[in-house]
Amino acid sequence: MSQGLVLLSLLYFLLAMLVLTLLIRTQLSARLKSLLIVAVVGAAILSQQGWKRMAGWPTRAELPDRFLYHAASVREPNVATGDAGLIHLWATELTPDGPAAEPRGYELPYSPEDHKQIQDARERARQQGLPQIGRKGGPRNKSNVVSDVKRSAGSANFSLADLPDPALPEK
Repeated sequence: MSQGLVLLSLLYFLLAMLVLTLLIRTQLSARLKSLLIVAVVGAAILSQQGWKRMAGWPTRAELPDRFLYHAASVREPNVATGDAGLIHLWATELTPDGPAAEPRGYELPYSPEDHKQIQDARERARQQGLPQIGRKGGPRNKSNVVSDVKRSAGSANFSLADLPDPALPEK
């Protein structure tokens, strides 16, 4: 458990004890006591969301424009249970200043196109040992016009390709 989680837990415990003391030892109106109970429960729910982010749960934020692909987990849709499916993607953002300090987990809705991108990238990485680089959005359309057929078929949220060799200056 990280120090941040311990600190958050301790602070929430102290807040809860303070509110409990107020509820027991004071002559506050029932309405105010009810409001305090609702506020503490709301704080617990909000802090739980913060704990999830601190503990490394995947974010639902958009993928970065360019990223280094590390791994993915795909849960395919299940019609019997009504599960729409989910993709967890582990990636490091690539910026003009270089890669981000740490990778991040992203939670994406399932799409067959994204699943295919991941399968192909895994195969290339496994067979050829090539790192994979990703771009937000599907494969580039040279005309910048999306046909109705392509739109109805769905499009990928990202595209993955082999990381190109670095261009080194000649000596």
